[in-house]
Amino acid sequence: FFSSLLYSKMQGYGPPPGHYPPQGPPTQHYHPDQPNHSIYIRNINEKVGRDELIKSLWAVFQQFGEILDICARPKKQTLRGQAWVVFRDVGSATAAMRQMQGYMFHSKALAITYSKQKSDAIAKLDGTYVERRKPREKKKRKAAQEEPAGKRRRGAPKPKAAAPPHNVLFVENLPPDGHDTQQMLTVLFQNFAGFREVRMPKAGVAFAEFHTVEEAGMAMTNLNGFRISPENELKVSYAKK
Repeated sequence: FFSSLLYSKMQGYGPPPGHYPPQGPPTQHYHPDQPNHSIYIRNINEKVGRDELIKSLWAVFQQFGEILDICARPKKQTLRGQAWVVFRDVGSATAAMRQMQGYMFHSKALAITYSKQKSDAIAKLDGTYVERRKPREKKKRKAAQEEPAGKRRRGAPKPKAAAPPHNVLFVENLPPDGHDTQQMLTVLFQNFAGFREVRMPKAGVAFAEFHTVEEAGMAMTNLNGFRISPENELKVSYAKK
């Protein structure tokens, strides 16, 4: 019931907004306690908009493994406060469910279980997929065309002299959309203790400030190399004093 992961409308910020849950019979039913690739998330803050919700979920759950799809449709009354996240492997889904159970997400504690239905993304991988709607060929072609260009842009960075430890981090290689990028960085860095703020003086770079050097170092260790979009892998270092 999920479509394949695409990056078009979001301009690279994780999966696209607007995925829809199943419209027809599911490919396969699971018992809610049976481990599978998909997790079902409840108690999501209903005030969060669709685009922001998709980006935020992708940002906090990508740490557990490759995400194939995210489904959320907060504009439909019966589906508000719910979402599904599909991982490539069951181990990633299990780790995400256990570690994010009760996680405060937009001021509400998440309630997570395994999904009762197999996602279309997994069905396509294991050969059990039965098409129920027209494939989005236009978006697939766009994603395929953009990937080589992204790979070309990810060249090896020029070596720079490392700055001494500092409570402010310098973040490079960001997507060009400054407003959305700042929101995404805030979602990422606020998961680490001592976070204060993210500042973007110009497109492509940002500063993330923490209360202490140690807290900044922990965030740098975990987020340096984080892929914030298909074309952009974060480069995080100590800012110069």
